[in-house]
Amino acid sequence: MLKQKFKLALLLAAALFFVISCDNSSKNSELTSTDEPVVHSSLKSLVVGVAAGSGSEFSEQRDSFTVDEQVALRGFWNPEARNYHVLFEWINPEKKVIYSKDMEIEKNWTRTFSYYRGKMPLNAGEWTIRIKRDGKVIGTTTFNVVRNRSEIPFIAQMEAYNTEKVSLEEGKLITEKVRCFAEGRCDTEAVISSLPQSLADKKVGLAASVFRKAEVTDLVFSPANKMSDALRSLLAKIKPDPEPAAVELSVLHSQIEIKSTEAVVSMKMKEMMGFSLTSGDKKATILPTQIARYQIEDGEGVVRQLSVDAGLPEHGWKNAKLTAFKTQDFLFSDKMKEPRQLAFSRTVVPVETVTRQDLIKAVDNAMNWYMTNQISEGEQSGRYMYTFFVSKDLEPNDDWGLRNLNAVFVIAEIAKDRKDKKLTESVKRAIEVFRSKLVEGHGGKYLDWPYFRKVSSIAGTAFLLGAMAEINDPSYKDDMKKMADAIISLQEPSGKFRTDFYKPLRDVDQLYYPGETILMLMRYYKISKYAPVLESAKKAFPFYREYWKTADGSKAPFVPWQVRAYQEVYMYDKNPEYPKFVFDMSDWLLKRYPPLGPDALPGRRGALNSQFASTGVYTEGFGPALVLARELNDKARIEAYTRTLRGALPYLLGLQFKEEDMYRIKRPAKVLGALATRPDNDELRLDATYHAISGIHYSTKIFTDEQWNAVEWK
Repeated sequence: MLKQKFKLALLLAAALFFVISCDNSSKNSELTSTDEPVVHSSLKSLVVGVAAGSGSEFSEQRDSFTVDEQVALRGFWNPEARNYHVLFEWINPEKKVIYSKDMEIEKNWTRTFSYYRGKMPLNAGEWTIRIKRDGKVIGTTTFNVVRNRSEIPFIAQMEAYNTEKVSLEEGKLITEKVRCFAEGRCDTEAVISSLPQSLADKKVGLAASVFRKAEVTDLVFSPANKMSDALRSLLAKIKPDPEPAAVELSVLHSQIEIKSTEAVVSMKMKEMMGFSLTSGDKKATILPTQIARYQIEDGEGVVRQLSVDAGLPEHGWKNAKLTAFKTQDFLFSDKMKEPRQLAFSRTVVPVETVTRQDLIKAVDNAMNWYMTNQISEGEQSGRYMYTFFVSKDLEPNDDWGLRNLNAVFVIAEIAKDRKDKKLTESVKRAIEVFRSKLVEGHGGKYLDWPYFRKVSSIAGTAFLLGAMAEINDPSYKDDMKKMADAIISLQEPSGKFRTDFYKPLRDVDQLYYPGETILMLMRYYKISKYAPVLESAKKAFPFYREYWKTADGSKAPFVPWQVRAYQEVYMYDKNPEYPKFVFDMSDWLLKRYPPLGPDALPGRRGALNSQFASTGVYTEGFGPALVLARELNDKARIEAYTRTLRGALPYLLGLQFKEEDMYRIKRPAKVLGALATRPDNDELRLDATYHAISGIHYSTKIFTDEQWNAVEWK
């Protein structure tokens, strides 16, 4: 049970924990017992796992393998002032170095990924990976190789899970009965006797949280390993009360012991696991729902939290036994007709059941959230709330002006498309507060926003121009032209845009600001037909097409804005190079982050692989790319982009806080309709909502109900 929660500063404290043992180097190529510890600041930790194809990800993170599996190593590093070389040595059970690899670590790298490329099959026994820098060993890690797959703990865990996991209907039944008991409508024997024998005999444990009026009144765990016994133990600890309750029920599976290391715990967190810590008679357990709810970001936070909960010093986990277990989580509240499955901390939205009307409703709910949380007092009256921490019930006095401006543009676009008067008035108030900070210069007017994270970038002026163009109030006419002129003044002869009106330029801004700017210019061109705008977009194209081919430019954040921009430029200039550019980037993104299918964890299905916080951003590009593919009758891309959207948009709906998620929220108005940053985190930020909602809204315009329903997701 969580007895105490870290303060944010404590969770963010920068103490280094090593998955590795640190030691002095030995010039002997064998592993010897004379190696002695030395700490090196460059290497943080090492984790081994099964390589996923030829990419740089694990298909499974574990430290036991069969003799014929492809073992890979991920290293975590601290950035340094210069590049340096390290040597990876793979040492077999006979203590011989049989494979080594020299790698240059670039100064800004924080992660590396490398493969074992030595002789196969692997020898059974304990292997060691040794890392050297400048001839000194800076760390080691070990893994085991076995002959039979059944000897691998993770495999045994998964096999046990697949044997004992409950069906969706069984989970609903148990959750319904626990809620019935919690509200005093059922007694223990009635609950136990309602279980079919096959369910009662399952070898699982249980945990339950009972909420009333957004407060936890009961949080109980049962260590029993048989369903009927676990349920009886659970009910004995819950205090019945006729007041309406919401019940979260977790079915606990297949506990295995893991290394007490921060990096291993971090990897297990990604697999939606909970953890238990034991040290003598001191114990603590934390569920995946709790990890997400309290915004514990990494394994370090988990093990420190467990230490505190167990009554140990913060670093007590280092000498404790640590286990990981899988859960199936369910919810039943008075706001629901029947129990639902939970993924981390929100109800699951089954991808295949989502309709186009569900997407439209999601946009409605998000717009209501923005309007409800529009700032109404002070100098910044009119802008929108930037962030809210659900676990702390806290709205920080914070903003990011540029992101607020992007929100204003998205809301303006939706207000115009829907002819929504209330939403239009809201966004006009936002436009006015930013418009009040326009200044003369650069042959026109540009935005110089002085609050919080100040904004004088080209993108800030561009977003304000785009929002004003969407609303197109007659009073905006002169300012819009002057803003367009100021933006164009920052374009160099090469077509490149300088990214700020007076601050030092940053290379990283080229990934974002130019694409954003070109798109906003095209929205202004749509209503004005101001020729210099179109000429500027055409002039920029050769430069950014070539920039995309460079190491600095070929990155995912560059893609959606440039795709949107040149899909719209193509509406007015049928240069065949524009579609090639759009398709090249979109295809690259799909290959790099292929969408997750039905076999993914609940709450992640449909997302672009590993991009749980960025899928919303990338969907903004796939809609326009699909429109272009349809226009050119590119059937293969029509199918690929359509299927991507059919999975990604329902995934995004799973991030949205819905009415049934309000049972634990103290101030629902601050939360209802917003989207969390990712499935395993409850933080709300206005950009997580507007990126996702922008992609969803666009898709509702390019699909009919019939077209959407005809797409098979698999």
